[in-house]
Amino acid sequence: FVLPLMHGARALARTLAGEATAVSYPAMPVVVKTPACPAVVAPPETGIAGEWQVNGEADGVRALFYDSARQLRGFALTGAAAAQKQALARQLPPLMA
Repeated sequence: FVLPLMHGARALARTLAGEATAVSYPAMPVVVKTPACPAVVAPPETGIAGEWQVNGEADGVRALFYDSARQLRGFALTGAAAAQKQALARQLPPLMA
């Protein structure tokens, strides 16, 4: 909930300093902080055609959603796979550009 505020505040600060800056929101995965099983979710937009590819290991699950053009549009990670959050988030399209 803090990341959108930070992006908006940075754009506003630049604009007030004389550099007109549009607000741009990158993909912002949601971290579910549970001690037993950490999870990270970046759901695809509603209505996008595609499919989930799910790989499970003993220490976590990695589910990736690809659209019909094979572009990564969402993911869900649990356990050790949650460490891939930043790398996967960089591959997602921005929420608002």
